[in-house]
Amino acid sequence: MADTTSVKKIYELRTEIERLQSQKDTLIKELDQTEENLETSQKLYQRYLPLIIDLLTEGRSGFPPVLNELSAAFKKGSSTVKIEYLFFKFHEAMLKEEQAATKTGGPSMLARLLKGPGHHLIEEQKQGYLEIVNALKTTLEISHMETLNALTKRILKTRDLKSMGNVRDDLFGLLLNHIAGLGADRDKIAQFVQEIVKRILGMEELIGQSFSYADEVLQPGEGFDTLLTGEMERLKTDLDVAKTLDELKAQVSGTLLTIEEALKRKVAKERMIKEVAEKNRYVFQTGFARFKKQLDQATQYSRELEQKLNQDPLTGAFNRRAYNKRIQDELDRFLQYGDIFSLLVIDADKFKDVNDTYGHAIGDKCLQEIIKRTATQLKEGDMLARYGGEEFVVVMPETDAHNAKKLAERIRQTIAKIEFIYKNDAVTLTVSIGATQVKEGDAVPQDVFDRADVAVYKAKEGGRNRVVLN
Repeated sequence: MADTTSVKKIYELRTEIERLQSQKDTLIKELDQTEENLETSQKLYQRYLPLIIDLLTEGRSGFPPVLNELSAAFKKGSSTVKIEYLFFKFHEAMLKEEQAATKTGGPSMLARLLKGPGHHLIEEQKQGYLEIVNALKTTLEISHMETLNALTKRILKTRDLKSMGNVRDDLFGLLLNHIAGLGADRDKIAQFVQEIVKRILGMEELIGQSFSYADEVLQPGEGFDTLLTGEMERLKTDLDVAKTLDELKAQVSGTLLTIEEALKRKVAKERMIKEVAEKNRYVFQTGFARFKKQLDQATQYSRELEQKLNQDPLTGAFNRRAYNKRIQDELDRFLQYGDIFSLLVIDADKFKDVNDTYGHAIGDKCLQEIIKRTATQLKEGDMLARYGGEEFVVVMPETDAHNAKKLAERIRQTIAKIEFIYKNDAVTLTVSIGATQVKEGDAVPQDVFDRADVAVYKAKEGGRNRVVLN
């Protein structure tokens, strides 16, 4: 009976582990698909939005240069605040041009935009947005189809720039919510794998305790057998002494013989039970050794997956996902305990020129060197991550604005010394760095990043290869 119960328990455990393994494999496949969808969405975002801006400026003179910078910001996935800042600069340029046109009596930029060569601007925008929506229908979940179909109808009915702007904002919101959801799914995968590990180890511990308990149950029985056998021998000795009590001796001897045979059967049965228990113990130990090996492999795979999810494959630095978690932790400590921290945003200057002139292989080498040289300047506890494209971030716990700017200046000078020789050409590289310290009123990590990102833009406006504290 005990043997059957043990075998049944092993079968149930194996079935449960196979089910969990199947669930893990399914979730990992879903994670891979999610990452692929995220990459596709980001490419769409970076491809079509600059296209719309480029359509505005193509073949037309008089448009402010900030539009070119706005297109470049979309292409490399700059932050929302930087894009808003560039829109603000564009708005200022339009107001100045409008005032100048009023004084001279000439047509304003907006008038030129809506007449002549710009007459089909809205139709061009509509076509661009329709291409984006159609592409998203192949990448987003079915739950988004109703929203995308509604956007298609709105785009087709749009007749003015304001309505088109509202469509654009809703489309951006859909993309950003989708991207945020992907990060949450990846975290659930890692937590699920950890839960599997915890449950399997818990089962192993319980089974080990059950075998220990079985040994404790058998030991008193064996002790009782030994004691009773000793008493039986003593009684035999006593009876041997009583020579005149033959009849009584025969009766007692017969009784003791019966007891002795019962004890032998009892000991034999307990020995058989113990042998079965030992056999089951071996089966469990062997099975769990195999399960433990599989579990160790799954745990290692989980660690590698976590590393993959947190590491930039090109530079080896942390990626944006890891940065988002770290800066949230630092902000939580600031809000709860008042522990300050600072943030640097590092952007390579004229990096597009490097790629266009020398090729992406040299460009990748430059990014790797930026990470390598920057890492040597950091103290223990600082975090260096690739934010996207040629933009990097440094999170510095317990560092105020003054020391953050000093560190940024050391990084700038170190990177300025980078030089590659490519076909007898010296390839140099500089960076613009924005620095900021967490401040009262910062409620979300984006508040801190936005200040540093605007500081980067001001550094580039000021001539590049410099540090600006904001």
